[in-house]
Amino acid sequence: MTLKLELKNLDKTLHQGNLDKLIDSMVDHIGSVDPELRDTLIYNSFGKLILEDYLTKDQLTHIFEVCLEKLFMGIGQKEDDSVFTRTFSALVLVLILQKDRETRFLSQNQLTQGFEGSINYLKQEVDIRGHVDGKGWAHSIAHGADLLTAAISHPDFDLTLFHECLHTIKLCLFKESTRDIPYVDEEEERLIFAVEALQEKGITDQEIESLLLTISNQLIELLEKEDYSLNFFWKKSNVINFLRGYYFRLLFKNEGVKLRETIAMILEQWHKRMYR
Repeated sequence: MTLKLELKNLDKTLHQGNLDKLIDSMVDHIGSVDPELRDTLIYNSFGKLILEDYLTKDQLTHIFEVCLEKLFMGIGQKEDDSVFTRTFSALVLVLILQKDRETRFLSQNQLTQGFEGSINYLKQEVDIRGHVDGKGWAHSIAHGADLLTAAISHPDFDLTLFHECLHTIKLCLFKESTRDIPYVDEEEERLIFAVEALQEKGITDQEIESLLLTISNQLIELLEKEDYSLNFFWKKSNVINFLRGYYFRLLFKNEGVKLRETIAMILEQWHKRMYR
């Protein structure tokens, strides 16, 4: 029976005993370029198995360790199919971290590796494609942001990593695109969730404000260096969309009055700079 067929009949497979073989096959094909197999079947099946208590702690730990290794498989490659392995390993790691918040099966060393891995992955990923024709979603920055958010939200997240997280979020807004375009698949919105997770853990509004001002200043430096280059416009699009999205997230939740004022000031300054 093919893996596709097994997963399409998952409810039957669940009653046939040991799931180790199925798990290994799913992990082996986690980066398949077949979007139905990778996204619809493997990822959704992992969600069912992990979140609905079908797996033992040993099986959960095994999946975590293998996916953490695959998170960096082929890292540094551009326009390469290995990106699908990395990004969907990231999503499965999100599920594992969410489950560990409930049942606590990961060791402290494993958690540390996961927390640091969530940061290092976003730092090192250079293939930032969103949707790939014929192959479906790569969405590396969005999936990486989801993993970073899950790591920050974990009760054991190392608070000393807060500033490294802020630096990583800023770094993502200025990554070089292999396709010479800005983010077009709402990657900026997913990065905002990581900022909100940091706030829930106690990072101050002053520290967030400092991040926002630093991002704007880096964009100013890029403008001074490259003038109105295409690269500048692409990075400006990333930054402005991030700021707007964060502003309205704060507004909808009726939070962060001072932060909203700072964002509005930055946006106004950029509007005057561009359209005066």
